[in-house]
Amino acid sequence: MRTLKLIGYGLLITVITSCGSGESSVQEADEGNESGTTTHASGRGSSDKNNNWEKLIAYELRDANGNLQSTIPMPSTWKINNSRQNGEPTITGPGGIMVKDYPLQMFNYPFDQNTQYIYNQSGQQVRDFPGVEQFIQQDLVPVCRNQGLTFIKYYELPEITRIDKWYSDQLYQAMPMDKKTFAIGTDWQTSDGNPYFLLLHFSIRTTEQLRMWSYYASGLEADKDIFEKAKKQLLFSLANTRFELEPIMAYNRSEAEKAGRSWAQFNARMAQNQANFEASQRAHINKTNAINDAIMSGWRERNAASDRMQERTIDGIYERTNVVDESGQKYKVESGYNQYWMNNDGEYISTDKVDYNPNLDDNMNNQKWQELKEIK
Repeated sequence: MRTLKLIGYGLLITVITSCGSGESSVQEADEGNESGTTTHASGRGSSDKNNNWEKLIAYELRDANGNLQSTIPMPSTWKINNSRQNGEPTITGPGGIMVKDYPLQMFNYPFDQNTQYIYNQSGQQVRDFPGVEQFIQQDLVPVCRNQGLTFIKYYELPEITRIDKWYSDQLYQAMPMDKKTFAIGTDWQTSDGNPYFLLLHFSIRTTEQLRMWSYYASGLEADKDIFEKAKKQLLFSLANTRFELEPIMAYNRSEAEKAGRSWAQFNARMAQNQANFEASQRAHINKTNAINDAIMSGWRERNAASDRMQERTIDGIYERTNVVDESGQKYKVESGYNQYWMNNDGEYISTDKVDYNPNLDDNMNNQKWQELKEIK
């Protein structure tokens, strides 16, 4: 039995992985029944005279709870190993037939470089889809070469793509995206000259923010004289798998509920984040305003003190002093006197006397005078 150490493959037969620890039962596929399978793999309800096809039976694949997941037509001599361990084949049959599955590998490729950095830091595999040919040359050929396999060719498998795409189209998606699903067959040769077949399934999902892609595979080996027959039977079985709608609907309901909860939680987080942001902004503004007020107050006080000092200096040079009238209006007058009086015309007189009142002086032409108080 050949075991390839492929870097990340998933199960070829989706319905087989879904059965897990569940069971499979078999029913003989009658000619012309509803499933579309017949007692002969030709699917035309007649025996193959060349004996290239074996009699088919319908394997019912069920989950751990016994619920029917899908039905797959397979040769009656083939067996599905429901209780397989890691590394054991999924399907076995006469003539050295073994179908072995490899685990699913997933990649994300955010279009934003900052997001790519975050993904890398979180341990997620960041890689864009390189195209089928480059993928085979970069990923498969080096690994398979180490296992003694030589690459021959690859080709599209429209019949497998059709069933894969149908199944993918039934599944719930939480956001708009461009979906591509396709299957590729690859032929190889072992070191002892025997053929080997590796079936690849690709899924590519592209949104505005990122591209998500994955692949999984299964390998088929068999004796050289029956290999091509086994490969055709395997592809026919997979292409004619019938999926039950109820498990798909149950899955979609579950995913829709998860998405609804995720959106509700997301919206709640966004609302809380917005509230926290607004509160922090208010605190920042209040703090900034307080700092600015303190700065401006200090600036104004320093400027006022500077102005007062400069004013006193200039007044000293010009021998002036500041006085104020009864209304609070300030004036500059010649310094060095005891009293200052001003009339209604804005004229002022200064005197050294301490008890002089021009309102009582007949020489002042009966004008009204008010005393100016010197500002110390």
